Amino acid sequence: MDEEVRFGKEDIGGELLPILTSGLYRDVFDTLREYIQNAIDADSQQIDIVIDPDIVSVSDDGVGMTGDEARNAFKLGISEKNPLENVGFRGIGIYSAFNLCNYLEIFTRAQAEDQGYVIRFDFQRMREALLAESEKRKQRLPPSLHLEKLLQENVAVEPDTSSVVEGHGTKAVLTGLVGEVYKRLNEWDQVVSYLQNVVPLPFRPDFRYGKQLEKKFEKEDYRVVPLTLQIGPRRDHIYRPYHNGMFEHGGEHPPQLFDFKNPRQRFGFAWVCINDARKVLPDRQLRGLLIKKFGFSIATRSYLEPYFGRTVFNRRITGEVIVQHTELLPNAARSDFEHNAARQAFLEALPRFVRDVSSWANKIQQEEKAKEVLAEASDHVGRLNRELLAAQRDRELLLRMNMELAQIEQELKSHAKTLRQIEGDRFRATEAILQECQRTVREALVEQRQTRRKAEQRVARAVQREAERPTEEEKRRLEDVPRTLVDLLDSYDLVGSQELRELLRFLDENVLQSHLDPETYRQSLVQMREHLEEGL
Repeated sequence: MDEEVRFGKEDIGGELLPILTSGLYRDVFDTLREYIQNAIDADSQQIDIVIDPDIVSVSDDGVGMTGDEARNAFKLGISEKNPLENVGFRGIGIYSAFNLCNYLEIFTRAQAEDQGYVIRFDFQRMREALLAESEKRKQRLPPSLHLEKLLQENVAVEPDTSSVVEGHGTKAVLTGLVGEVYKRLNEWDQVVSYLQNVVPLPFRPDFRYGKQLEKKFEKEDYRVVPLTLQIGPRRDHIYRPYHNGMFEHGGEHPPQLFDFKNPRQRFGFAWVCINDARKVLPDRQLRGLLIKKFGFSIATRSYLEPYFGRTVFNRRITGEVIVQHTELLPNAARSDFEHNAARQAFLEALPRFVRDVSSWANKIQQEEKAKEVLAEASDHVGRLNRELLAAQRDRELLLRMNMELAQIEQELKSHAKTLRQIEGDRFRATEAILQECQRTVREALVEQRQTRRKAEQRVARAVQREAERPTEEEKRRLEDVPRTLVDLLDSYDLVGSQELRELLRFLDENVLQSHLDPETYRQSLVQMREHLEEGL
């Protein structure tokens, strides 16, 4: 070689396209995400997805594209989108279906335009050409198919004479789904689950805090977009996955809003809900906080769990961290943010944010625990009070009752400050009957030679001071308290399999409960629960 040779267009092989698309879009659902992202960027107010059965269409009512914009849309690796304002910006997303279908057609019409356009991609022919090129290489023949030639022969834009899009908007149609793509895209639950986690959907109409949160979204200029899904004959509106049933009792604690920032900059905001019982959320898929940018999820709900000092808190809460910082950009896989100074500052601010969430959650959990203790104490004291008459001449029974009353007193004392603030009347009533019971038991122990009539009068006074019957809330809290070892472990999601559950149930019923009296067994569960609270 006598002179300098520069890199040319013929030096970019056609294999670059499948390498790029398979690397960036490993999941068939990621392709749906890309076309939905384009709809969001086009300021759509409604998105419709139809899968029936090997044709997929994603339609929107966005601004649409002019002829020039359609021509620019199929450029590879070149995008005119602003990455600070739009979700998709790398110039590759339109090719994301390359490995999934045989043909892609994108019909579009811009606002105030009489003429629509269609961009056509013959992916099947492109794959066949690449396969032929691969066979040539096996025969040691020189390559002849470069990327520019591959795209020139199989990608084109032309006027849409059939007027597929009425008014304005865009419709992407994938025809001839290949391989396992057809099966996965026809699984309703899988598709819905994916969409719920990656699309800025509205809340369910019956979610009790949905309207409140959407008002916050509107105030923050954070858009949600209605989406309708149809697979075969089934058609329905798709919403964010949150529902009242994800809480133990329908969601008694309203969501808490947090500003996510450090002293120099604001990264966004967060909304957090916590279970209304001291248990992990029943739905594993909703445990933890999901980070979102442009409405699309970044990583998974387990991303923040390592930042929690007590991981059980992360499993008792649900919600979203809405990132608004313009320089925090999702990486191509949406598994994290791109490495830059903004990401470093974001990571440094995470511990403080998590501490704020944990502090709020801990306060609620302490109140829940105090109410639970009060409900148990009120129920226990009531039962002991009703047994007083029969216990007057049984010294051993009186001694046992005296010990149990002392334990109740100690449990109430440890939560007295909280209970006076949140359940003052109920706490005072329970405390009064507890004191009367203690006085009656002590007098009976000291004066067992008194006449039966005087003893009955003393018991009658205690009965008159009996605490009010349990409220509905207290009855419910008593139901929440684990009564067996398996119930306790389940409340922390610590039983991994049905076989292990049955083994633990057998040991619990035939060993622990058989060798411990009911009160000792109850106290053992209380101690185990406190140990788990501190250790998880």
